[in-house]
Amino acid sequence: MVRYNFPEYKLELDIPEEVYFPAEDTFFLIRNLNLNEDIESVYEIGGGSGIISIILAKKLEKTRFLVSDISSTATRMIQSNCKLNGVNSQIDVVCMDKLNAIRHLSPEAIIWNPPYLPEDFETQELPIADKLMLTGGKRGYEEIYDLIAFLQSSKANTSLYTIFSSIAWDEVDCEEISDKLVHLEIIKELKLFFEKLYLVKIDFGDYNG
Repeated sequence: MVRYNFPEYKLELDIPEEVYFPAEDTFFLIRNLNLNEDIESVYEIGGGSGIISIILAKKLEKTRFLVSDISSTATRMIQSNCKLNGVNSQIDVVCMDKLNAIRHLSPEAIIWNPPYLPEDFETQELPIADKLMLTGGKRGYEEIYDLIAFLQSSKANTSLYTIFSSIAWDEVDCEEISDKLVHLEIIKELKLFFEKLYLVKIDFGDYNG
């Protein structure tokens, strides 16, 4: 395990090899995610190192966070990194797949930087842990679509902030999702060498915060 310093955000993180290392998509989300200062409850899915919720907790001192990850190694690291950065009183950590262990969803916002690579010959050769971190299904977006369906069926009154990649998704897909949901908005786009990332906000129920 190695301790990494992120001076721009004044934090340190212990990150083992089997936990997703913050990459361009992580910082794209962090830079462009603006939550109201009075927001009370935020859930993050797939917390990895914990960097997203830790940075947000430092900014939003009155907000409570619940962070999930399917990896027990990651959840232990998130708890440790929360203590290391002095925000452990704001952040609860649970080892689970997405939000499947929660019966009553009540967050004002849900954040997920999901795995979005399609399954292909190259990704099939990856170790299981890496496949979980990087691939989102045969076409790349099945995992996030499963979450959307789950939030619809649970009648959650919340907003989901997530990332889509042009490798598996296109702006025309907005229409397909918007037909089923209250509202979908592309907040920001980021052009990279081999793909374009979209930070998307999807509103469920009546929440418009």
